Amino acid sequence: MAMILIVDDEEPLRDFLGMMLEDAGYEVRKAIHGAQALEIIAQDPPDLVISDVMMPMVNGVELCRKLKALNATHPIPVILMSAAGRDLIEGAGADAFISKPFDLGNMESLVERWVPTTE
Repeated sequence: MAMILIVDDEEPLRDFLGMMLEDAGYEVRKAIHGAQALEIIAQDPPDLVISDVMMPMVNGVELCRKLKALNATHPIPVILMSAAGRDLIEGAGADAFISKPFDLGNMESLVERWVPTTE
């Protein structure tokens, strides 16, 4: 089963997205900011990272840059999401971007593109 890491400082969105992905057959882990995500990734790399851009400590752009800079984590696809728009992610190396609030069908399509469910 593919594992997806959701990184967002807003608990309701983390939980909602987590339930949606679990219902679709994915294993889900959650982090409240990029620093916590880096700790999780170091111990158990996910198959996909979905991260908010604007968060405390290590934001989504910094997280993505760090992941894409290392050989061990470079292949992990990263979907960045933000209500502030695509301009914030310039040069981050994200594999995809989705605007918040997002359409569930669009999010499901993006996830399926990067980590097809095995169910």
